[in-house]
Amino acid sequence: MEEIEDSLVPTGGQISTASINGLLDQVRPLWKGKGLIKRVQRLLPVDPSSACQRLLNAAIFDLREKILTVGIDIAKEVAKTYKLPPIEKDEDILENYSTTNIIDLSYRIGLLKRPEWRRIQRCYEIRKDLEHEDNEYTAVLEDCFYIFKSSIEVVLSQDPIELLKVVDVKQLVEEPSRITVTEELLTNFDHAPELRQKEIINFLISISLNEEQPEIVRENAVEVLRFFKTKTKTAVVIEIAKVIEAKIGKQPLSLPFAKLGHSIGATAYFKKAKTKDFYQWLMSTFKSATDSWSDQGRVVTNFHDAGHFLYCPPDMKKEFLKYLVDWYIGTPGGYGQWGHNRSVFYLNAAAPVISRILKYSEVDLSADIDELREEKNIKPKLSNRNISSRFEDIVDLTEKIE
Repeated sequence: MEEIEDSLVPTGGQISTASINGLLDQVRPLWKGKGLIKRVQRLLPVDPSSACQRLLNAAIFDLREKILTVGIDIAKEVAKTYKLPPIEKDEDILENYSTTNIIDLSYRIGLLKRPEWRRIQRCYEIRKDLEHEDNEYTAVLEDCFYIFKSSIEVVLSQDPIELLKVVDVKQLVEEPSRITVTEELLTNFDHAPELRQKEIINFLISISLNEEQPEIVRENAVEVLRFFKTKTKTAVVIEIAKVIEAKIGKQPLSLPFAKLGHSIGATAYFKKAKTKDFYQWLMSTFKSATDSWSDQGRVVTNFHDAGHFLYCPPDMKKEFLKYLVDWYIGTPGGYGQWGHNRSVFYLNAAAPVISRILKYSEVDLSADIDELREEKNIKPKLSNRNISSRFEDIVDLTEKIE
């Protein structure tokens, strides 16, 4: 054990370039064209701390240029929001902003994710140590390798992002057909600062609620919102929830607003009383659809699109589940004009939607479904082999694999 521990102690000796050349190959062609790699490779064997500092300086300058690509308007607003030094012109970023402030601004704008921000901060701390080398402290492999790896992986290997604009999204949703949301679009939205994300989400909401817009455009807007849901910053979702609630005012939460809220994850931040009233309304539609198969397909789809069990009050969960299970397992077939070829009668339109609700629910429903075996309207049906098989299909859908 002592041997292993001793081998991990930094020696402060000369640094080999062998383990670093692979990292240098990842640097973007833009920086390679500036001769950065050659200068760093020349310095590394004789003055490793200077090589590290030169590489990190390049990374910080790269961040300055990327901030300018994002736009001075966004940088100015973000700096104001997070109490960073004021920004009025390009020179403030290129010349007047300190390294620490550039790192923080890059994080707040969205150029760096939080773990990346911490890595670059740590690089800067190491660089400051290297600047004060003396007989008691000299650069070691661990110092240089961390700076090299972080500067290149986090900054110098990454292309400048193309900041998503509202007009870009407008052009997409106004396509006269179903749209395709690309990974590039999602990446650009993910990197957009909170201010830009909020602008885009507000635009999509206005389109989706505008009855003068063609139906396909409104549907496209909601579709984009769904794709942006997991990329939208929490602070933005909370702000959007407030915007939607302001639009609702004192009126009850309606189905269109409920679908809209779920599409971007804002329903979780609505007032609980409004959400409960909405689910009580949904329950009334379930009850009225008991004897109408055509209505069942419609109300099940509404339940799905509004967020199904995700926002459902706990005391109403079992009641909704009872209807879904009952409608899914159906009734015995084998008779009548249309039944002689079907062992079970069930609604073709509703069954796939119910299946998706149960399979992908973020709420664990397995225990409640198991209890439904004894429910008075369901238990007698389970004596039928074919219906019992459909019930077991539901159990399989909701079973949580440890």
